[in-house]
Amino acid sequence: MTPVITVAQGQRQEKTCGMTRVIGGASDGFYSAVMTFNRLALTFIAAAVGLSACSSKPAPGSSALTPPFLDLPVPPRPATTAATVEQGRHLYDTNCVQCHGREGKGDGYGAPFLVPPPRDFTAGQFKFRSTSSGQLPSDADLFRTISRGADGTGMPPWKYLLSDDERWALVDYVKSFDARFTGARGLAAMPLPGAPGPRSAGRGKEVYTRMQCAKCHGDDGRGVGPSSNTMVDAKGRHVNARDLTQPGSFRTGWTEREIIRTLETGMNGVPMPSYSGVMPAQDEYDLVAYVMSLSKHGAGNQKRQLAKSMEGVGAPDRVIQLREHAWKYEPSEIHVRHGEVVTIEFSATDNGLGAGHGFALDGLDQNVFINGAMVGAPLSVTFKVDAPGRYNFYCATQCSTTELHPHMHGVLVVE
Repeated sequence: MTPVITVAQGQRQEKTCGMTRVIGGASDGFYSAVMTFNRLALTFIAAAVGLSACSSKPAPGSSALTPPFLDLPVPPRPATTAATVEQGRHLYDTNCVQCHGREGKGDGYGAPFLVPPPRDFTAGQFKFRSTSSGQLPSDADLFRTISRGADGTGMPPWKYLLSDDERWALVDYVKSFDARFTGARGLAAMPLPGAPGPRSAGRGKEVYTRMQCAKCHGDDGRGVGPSSNTMVDAKGRHVNARDLTQPGSFRTGWTEREIIRTLETGMNGVPMPSYSGVMPAQDEYDLVAYVMSLSKHGAGNQKRQLAKSMEGVGAPDRVIQLREHAWKYEPSEIHVRHGEVVTIEFSATDNGLGAGHGFALDGLDQNVFINGAMVGAPLSVTFKVDAPGRYNFYCATQCSTTELHPHMHGVLVVE
């Protein structure tokens, strides 16, 4: 059933900025088709996200519904040509520059508000790889990261918005930021150790102690070990140790295989080292069993409210498609008639600070809001406004109209 709400008169607000353009090389029809599919097949994702309204930290028991990193299918790679690099540049300038910056240095205008910060493509430090420690990622690794995003961060899964060829074009262009890719040869996935006998979380706890994992991740796995306050990345910026009790914070997926891959490859540019060859396979799999045992699933009564709703308004007279793109609303000005029942269907093209984006009406935000729409999981709210006027709308989760997201606002004109 569609959420509904009756609202009263709100405050008048001034008119805001205009619209931005397309997501990528795909037509508006392609985008519409993709989002229609997402609404049919993925609307249940919001219930599994489980994030609090004002935090980028995933709630207990949450995990991604996109495939884990290594399980994501990689289609055949088209040949790299000047045309594919140019296509990648266009797609990057349209979709990626706001976070990763014009020159790929991770310094876009949204970068100061993202934790963790966007990747600097010029530094050669990539965390999510199937290649050995210290190596650049393979083309397939870059394709996987672009396609599935990174759980618990602002990096969205572009597989819902861009075609296979468009994502391969982005791989071509991203590689152009660093000359080291030109000379890189033989970037192959390193073999992972085969699964041994039965796993034991009890033995894994002993491995956790012996390998001194608690120095960073803490005795309880919550990422607050004695070294956690002094941890920095290759640029000298503070980084958080992974909270092992939160499945949704595992960037590439919360599975045994993904954790084994991370232990083997390590994470370039941050203090997480490679443990390849450091311990027997049995110890490694036991350690993973212990790490996964640390996750807590909560009491089951901590789900956030996704949309404020009340029954009684009835079916909508009009359905309006609203989306976030490059941290702006499209359209930024909506016109409706007073007394008209309106449904706003809101979709996002990135995940903000990891908690998605929202919609609220100023002065009425206790009664009309959408809380944290994520990529591939649009949300809707139905309402009517009886009093003519201009009503500001803005992001209803971690965003701010004056500090964090100055462009995440628009005007509802009730005539």
